[in-house]
Amino acid sequence: MAYTLAMAPADTLRRAGNRLREFGPFGKTEPIPRILVVSNYGNLGGGAAAVFRDMALALREKRPDLDVVAVYPWKGSLAAECARHGIRTKIAWIPPWAFLERWRRPRAEALIGAIPRGALLLVGILQAVFLLIRLRPAMVVSNTMLIPSHAVAAKLLGIPHYWMVHEFGRDDHHLRFLFGYRRTILLIGQLSEAVICNSQAVEKALLAVDPKMRSHVIYPVVDTPLCTPQERRPGELMRAILIGRLAKSKGQHIAVEAIAIARQAGVDIELALIGAGDQKPIRELAQRLGVEDLVSLHGPTSDVGLYWSTAHVGLMCSECEAFGLVTVEAMRAGLPVCGTNTGGTPEIIDSGVNGLLSPAGDANALAANLMALESDEDLRRKFASRAADTTERFRREHYGDELAPILGLG
Repeated sequence: MAYTLAMAPADTLRRAGNRLREFGPFGKTEPIPRILVVSNYGNLGGGAAAVFRDMALALREKRPDLDVVAVYPWKGSLAAECARHGIRTKIAWIPPWAFLERWRRPRAEALIGAIPRGALLLVGILQAVFLLIRLRPAMVVSNTMLIPSHAVAAKLLGIPHYWMVHEFGRDDHHLRFLFGYRRTILLIGQLSEAVICNSQAVEKALLAVDPKMRSHVIYPVVDTPLCTPQERRPGELMRAILIGRLAKSKGQHIAVEAIAIARQAGVDIELALIGAGDQKPIRELAQRLGVEDLVSLHGPTSDVGLYWSTAHVGLMCSECEAFGLVTVEAMRAGLPVCGTNTGGTPEIIDSGVNGLLSPAGDANALAANLMALESDEDLRRKFASRAADTTERFRREHYGDELAPILGLG
């Protein structure tokens, strides 16, 4: 029903698109080729913003003759960082078509809520149409599956559009889509020349819904400092670290439970949790399990190097992580990582070679992996050394070399 309400003017928009193309040919009249890249966020922080920055910078580096224009919902640190590299800034209304599960409402309320959301989406599409008419880009690139306005506008005007998808949507962020999950995935494919995924796992999930989707996989850039594995002194407690926002889907509670299981087995392992969010539930869990002396919580920081340098093992406990930049960052910092055997994590961690994997939500299996590394320092350092070596495939130059041909830029 929400789909019907929101898309009632679709025929009108299609007719408008046919009329608007009379102003064309779009994307071919500018003396300097112009690319419009669209972000759902204005600030740095989080994987999607980092991928957007690296994508925009790769375009500038591979093709300095391009006029790259970035569109943000507000002017923040991401916009400032890209502007430093000659990327022009535009601010626009960029409404999402997905919402957090907590906005779930009874059917009647959901129906009522769909009307203003659909209307806001139409406003975003119309604004995007006018922006594209004014700028006449050769192509448009949308970042994340959350923002469709410029994809729809590009389709109406006959401008090639590419969609960068870095999330599963439902399984990782627990999002509800205005038009439903399946219809949303189909629209992503229909509105795009190609869909660029950040992992094979994300690509597989999209193709399960739309086997005809033209898709590619490009792993994100991770170029944090490459460090030598830290040596753990005899008698020193092993320290594990998990970086990410505090949320059930990120698995901090599983990490705390694993620390408690290890203590019950006579093995004390320290755990540091770094990230934004409500610390109270985790503190209460640690206290209830009797490991409050082993668990420390720290707020978000822009400099995680200090935390990496004092740790011995990295953790990735998410229920379903699309890729996990922080996993690669830990490996480059000289840490083996104990991760979950879901999402894109197995594409990074080769269990038993450069780290260890366990089923998502299984605190006992995670505890067993941690205790295996705690009891064998040679094994831990061997995994750490291999982990650092295997991160070379995520270097910046590889990203640009893979992205340019997909976009038809040489």
